[in-house]
Order: sequence, then C-alpha cells, then structure tokens
Amino acid sequence: MMVQWCCKGIAKLGADRVRSILTGGAGIRCHRWTKLPSGVAFPIGPALRDLTEDNLDRHVHDYAGFRAETPFISLAAGCVERRVSTRTNVTHPALRTALQFATTDFAAGQRCAGWVFRCYVVMGMNPAVGVPGVAEEIRELNHGRAYSGWYLQGEVTAKINVPSVQIYLAERYEPDDEGVPRLTAAVTNPGFVHPAPLLNSRGML
Repeated sequence: MMVQWCCKGIAKLGADRVRSILTGGAGIRCHRWTKLPSGVAFPIGPALRDLTEDNLDRHVHDYAGFRAETPFISLAAGCVERRVSTRTNVTHPALRTALQFATTDFAAGQRCAGWVFRCYVVMGMNPAVGVPGVAEEIRELNHGRAYSGWYLQGEVTAKINVPSVQIYLAERYEPDDEGVPRLTAAVTNPGFVHPAPLLNSRGML
C-alpha cells in the first residue's frame, strides 16, 4: 500500500459547494452521488456492487455514456510518456490535467473558472477494483496493459468518495484573456488529516 497525492479539477463550483467538499465529510463524491437531493442518505450498497472491472473500463473509456452511473472518481497524479522515436521521456504534470477540467465548460465548449482540489488516496500495489478504500492506478501500464487514449491524463481512480479529511486544499483558477489559468484564491481545509500515520515509519520508544 502507498499514499498517492493527486489533484481533482472541477469547473463552475460555487463557494458553498467548495466549503461542503472541504468540511462536509463526504468530500469529493462520485458523480452518481452529486445528484442526490439534499438530506437523502448515500446509497452505499449499490455503489459497492458496481465496483467492477467492466464498470471501471466504462468510466475510463466511455465517461460520457457512463457518467450518471459511475461509482468511480477520476483524479490526476501525472505520468511519464516515453517517446521512443526521440529517445526521451516527457512528464505530464497532474496540475496541468486538473486545470484542463477545472477551467473548461465542456458542455458549452468554452473556458470558465473552476477549482482544483489537492488530496491524497491510499493505493494498492496491485489492482483491487472491488475494495472501496483503495484507489486504482490507471496510469500504471504494468496493471492496465491494454492501450488507452487517455493515458496522458495520468489517472488514479478513487472509488465512491474521497473523504473531506483527505483533501488538503482547494484553489480557484480563472482563465485570463489568453486562456491561461490564473490562481485567484485558495482555501485550506481546517479538518485535514495528514497521511503520516499510514506511512511505514515509527518513532523510537
């Protein structure tokens, strides 16, 4: 097991929603849970049953068609692209991917303001799609060997929700006149719990 730091970009969020993500407990929820009416209990049973290999593949490769039902959450962790023709490795940073999603209104086809959440997840060394508390490393080619056109997004996929206590910071970005995202605000989470207790280290007695 390891702790993986990630970014999540979400466009067009209001301040109340950002505050709810940071302090409400449930944190960043899978899309199927974002549409629940206020006060309705989260239906954990159906979400757990849908943690399957087939649904993970649909989430990654057919998100538009599976969005309303997905129990997964795409996070950006960055990745390295190996360019054999030029014998170079190119890094694709997590923040760049998150900013694409935070500052693009894909439905309207235009730029917009949005938020990037910096968080961590616990990730297994091997695929464990049915285990809800463990994220899947989509970007790891030794796990997912089939070709994916979305590899350069450097995806790590969380399941059902990323709890508020695992979200350190939210940053608001707004595109300037040239479309370059500019940081305009940042909000730290007062309830953030550092992952140090999960790390393989102990102090002396």
